[in-house]
Amino acid sequence: MTKGRSKTLARWVSWIFGLALLAGVVMFATHYSQEMAFTQLLLHARPAWLLVALVLQMGTYVTDACIWRQVLGCASISRPLRSYVGLGLAKLFMDQAIPSVGLSGTLLVIRALDRRGVPRGASMAAVVVDLVSYYAAYVLALGIALGIVWAHGDLTSLMALPACIFAPLAAAVPMALLWVSRGRRLPGWLKRLPFIKPALRALTEATPAIAHDISLIMQCMGFQIAIVALDAGTLWIMLWALGLEVNPAPVFASFMLSTLARTLGVVPGGLGVFEAVSVATLKLIGVPVTAGLAATLLFRFFTFWLPMAPGLILARREARA
Repeated sequence: MTKGRSKTLARWVSWIFGLALLAGVVMFATHYSQEMAFTQLLLHARPAWLLVALVLQMGTYVTDACIWRQVLGCASISRPLRSYVGLGLAKLFMDQAIPSVGLSGTLLVIRALDRRGVPRGASMAAVVVDLVSYYAAYVLALGIALGIVWAHGDLTSLMALPACIFAPLAAAVPMALLWVSRGRRLPGWLKRLPFIKPALRALTEATPAIAHDISLIMQCMGFQIAIVALDAGTLWIMLWALGLEVNPAPVFASFMLSTLARTLGVVPGGLGVFEAVSVATLKLIGVPVTAGLAATLLFRFFTFWLPMAPGLILARREARA
């Protein structure tokens, strides 16, 4: 079996495992409560709130596009915002369809920018700023979420341990990126890891004046936090669509812990893992299992399944080009 076929088989296995895990979560939750009540909740979701959720998700795509336009604008590259929105959707599809810690989507973006005539230094600087601001915002949002859980008295070792392990690792990523992009060397054993050497070589091509601009990084960090808030707000709106008036702060904490589980998972987009943790953490703040599952599935429809079709079309277009 060739290496290409092995990778394709591994991707299919990961998708099948994720779908099976998701089916298990749905079966358990509906059996735990009432299947009829679950169906009725989905069928009677308020359309107006679903429309609000769609607007919030459109906001995440536009905000993500603003990051790329902001960074590349520092390199005197001016392009319509809509072109970056399409690129962001293609990247989102690649990251969700192929578990590669964001590498597949990043490679697609770099090649797409090369095709658009963007100098490699500017495109790599954009990647550095995007990743640094993302991980910095992620660690900040995760810390806020743990603070909310602690304030409500629901913080357990099962929640705190993964977060305490992952947070320092996530915080180390932006520091390592800035270190490498400054031309500094990492330990030899680290360079021998798969994908690390070509990634390091590419990062050294980043334009230093852009990649190390603290003011620019802070601006993009603000955009990243806005994306997190819009996503968490979408989950909160899903609960309102089902007729549940829930405090937004605990919902934000539930979303961040579920996102952490998704990040640590090996299945595409954390399929099944995100849903299970979301239902469990929403249950801790008083949301019934049936309603928590319905809200989570609606949320995943808007954030995971709905962008897949346009993302696939745009990714195929970029790949062919």
